[in-house]
Amino acid sequence: MNNSVTIIIPAFREEDNIEAAIDNVVRAAEESSLDYEIIVVDDGSPDRTGEYARLRAQVNPRIQVAVNAINQGFGYSFSRGVRMSAKEFVTVFPGDNDMSAHSLKDLFEARGSCDLVISYMEKSSKRSIFRRAVSGVFVMMMNMLFGLKLKYYNGAFICRTALLKEIPIKSTGLAALAECIVRLLKNGTSWRAIYFVHTGRRYEQSKAFSFKSIMAILKTIWVLWWDIHFYHAQKDSGVRRNDIGIGRG
Repeated sequence: MNNSVTIIIPAFREEDNIEAAIDNVVRAAEESSLDYEIIVVDDGSPDRTGEYARLRAQVNPRIQVAVNAINQGFGYSFSRGVRMSAKEFVTVFPGDNDMSAHSLKDLFEARGSCDLVISYMEKSSKRSIFRRAVSGVFVMMMNMLFGLKLKYYNGAFICRTALLKEIPIKSTGLAALAECIVRLLKNGTSWRAIYFVHTGRRYEQSKAFSFKSIMAILKTIWVLWWDIHFYHAQKDSGVRRNDIGIGRG
């Protein structure tokens, strides 16, 4: 099994979180003995996010920092990182450092067991009741629209880079990971799901519920539904379920 992984870290206004996020990724990758690269995409941050990321890159040649001239959104930044990826597998880690580094190691260890390993939240108690409710509605709506039975759509995943580069990533917002998962599954990609632990942000508030973010999510759902059911309908629209099954760690 190839040992190389690209970890993409999209970041916008994360000067208080980005260094810890990078450090956690480096630690997880090195403890897993990976041939890794880290691509930090500074999404036009007006603060010192990019500066702090570049300081880390100066002492670790495995770290690259790309900068969007203006704020383009999580999906755009993730897609840019995918295009830059040079390793066999690619995954993502949040710039706000709200995912457990142990969960990232679990993704590393699961790579190659199938083409796509997705993750779903084991505990969501660190999120507000409102956010949990909205997330639940989103999952139900995605499952209904696309004929799937997933527990979560917005968790980090690890995928063969070649497969990810074959699909369009049209979302510029936070629904980009959900878009990738749906497109990959509808293409018949073999998959499994594992738990991940949400640790919560230490600084600043989540940007998930801004008007811009909500509109981007709704646009992604519409475009994805149109592509899947009409424009780019697959000959075999069913998901190829493998013998691993959902939810086994």
